[in-house]
Amino acid sequence: MSFQWTVVATFLYVEIATVILLMIPGISSAAWQKLFRSRLFKFVKNYVNLYFYVFVALLALLFADGVRDVRKYRGEEDVKARPDAEIHQHMKLFRAQRNLYIAGFALFLCLVIRRIVSLISNQANLEAKCSAALKQAESASATAKQFMKTAEKGAHKNAIDETMLEELDDVKKELAKKNEELRKIKVDFDALKSQAENANIEYDRVLSELQNSQNKGSEGASKKDD
Repeated sequence: MSFQWTVVATFLYVEIATVILLMIPGISSAAWQKLFRSRLFKFVKNYVNLYFYVFVALLALLFADGVRDVRKYRGEEDVKARPDAEIHQHMKLFRAQRNLYIAGFALFLCLVIRRIVSLISNQANLEAKCSAALKQAESASATAKQFMKTAEKGAHKNAIDETMLEELDDVKKELAKKNEELRKIKVDFDALKSQAENANIEYDRVLSELQNSQNKGSEGASKKDD
């Protein structure tokens, strides 16, 4: 294997290891997100970003060269009469196909890794948003429960206040009723008092007239005796 294909094969093995590492279930998306946002990762990304795209372009060229070689060696049909040449042609075809598969899988895994990293970042963001939304929901639920308790206490207090107001109204009505009865009794008492006073006046008048009559009768009897 030539030097360039050795480099491509090594890059393919690194990509396979990276995919396996990214697919390990024990590492959470939040941990990967923290790594992706670290200063070291950003520094490496900014430093090798240009070289990475150049390498991907070279991979595309090698992939196109592999396609060309495969088509080239498949088209040779005049070597079937010579066994040695046919074996040599099959070896070249095998190498061309191997190089084609290496370059093709390397390009494919580049896209896969970028997609996996994007999905991990999106999942970490969604988990963070869900966690924040869950905390907000729990806070809102606690606030609602506290409000309901306060409302229940207020309703209970209002019920007590309403009961006290009803009892106070009943007491006021009873007091008004008693006051009305007392007023009637006072009116009756005043009437009886007035009648008693009138009766006393009449009794005094009658008594006075009776005394006057007796006095007149006594005077008349005295004159007859004289």
